[in-house]
Amino acid sequence: MDQVDKASIERTTHRVKDFFRQRKWPEIFIFLFFVLLSAGFWYLQSLQQEYETEIVIPVKYRNLPDDIMLTGEHPQEVTAKVRDKGIVLLNYSWLNSFAPIEINLKKLFGESGEQPVVARKVIESEISKQLMATTQLLHFEPSSIAINYTGLQSAVLPVIADVSVGFEPGFQVSDALAIDPAKVQVYATKAVLDTLKAIHTVSWTLKKVNKTQEVTLELKKISGVRTEPREVKVRIPVEEYTEKRLTIPVVCGTSPRNVTLRLFPASVEVVCNIPISRFKDLTESDFEIQVAYREFEKNKEQGRIFLALTRKPQWVENPVLIPDSIEFIIEQHP
Repeated sequence: MDQVDKASIERTTHRVKDFFRQRKWPEIFIFLFFVLLSAGFWYLQSLQQEYETEIVIPVKYRNLPDDIMLTGEHPQEVTAKVRDKGIVLLNYSWLNSFAPIEINLKKLFGESGEQPVVARKVIESEISKQLMATTQLLHFEPSSIAINYTGLQSAVLPVIADVSVGFEPGFQVSDALAIDPAKVQVYATKAVLDTLKAIHTVSWTLKKVNKTQEVTLELKKISGVRTEPREVKVRIPVEEYTEKRLTIPVVCGTSPRNVTLRLFPASVEVVCNIPISRFKDLTESDFEIQVAYREFEKNKEQGRIFLALTRKPQWVENPVLIPDSIEFIIEQHP
């Protein structure tokens, strides 16, 4: 079987060789050259004739007034039918880079109180600017553009920065985040505005922070809502912290004259982490632990009462009392 296949292959190979040997290839190549040359001349000649074709030009809407929201769908392109010589139309096809027809909505809304319409002559003028002088503009669709819209109400709302900060050891935020601007103008329908209490920024995470940071964040997008401005600057004050301990007396409110209140201990420590720059500013007088006498009466049987700071600076966070409870004795006199 293998010998038969081998013989068949050899016969086929000889036939192919004989076929090519019998042909006059130089004459064939010359013939093909003139065929291609003739085709080229015919193609160049055809490009001098006039044809019709369609071109597509994008539409761009800009300068939308803040108190206006577009509704429905608006054309994103204009299709124009044009006539010119083939060589010109071929140029349009190759370049295919028509500039968008820009519709200035702010100007359009300011022209009259009626529904704004981009007139036919405006679109025609914008198309003609991009065509060669020899090109005929036959027609285009859409021939005009009606702008559908709804009016928006406005309100001024505070901005909340969605920022997560991770610090290097020994560093913390030294003050409240500063947002600029702290409030923004918000445009939306009344139904949507009634649901909004504040505007949030996009989420942002910082890690291993050891100095004050300032970032520009976009406001989170909400469907049907427009804000002005669309971004804010957020300043995150960061300082190195240190521990400070202060001894604070426990003060009792007014007690009956025939009663002596004995506290064990009468003072406790306040331990807090504060910025190094404010270390000297923080004193015992910035804190207070005051307990009403009635609280001692409520806990008379246990003889122990838990404590809490009744005054502290706003910039001091999470101070700890050591101990956080004390024992007491109420002595009554005749």
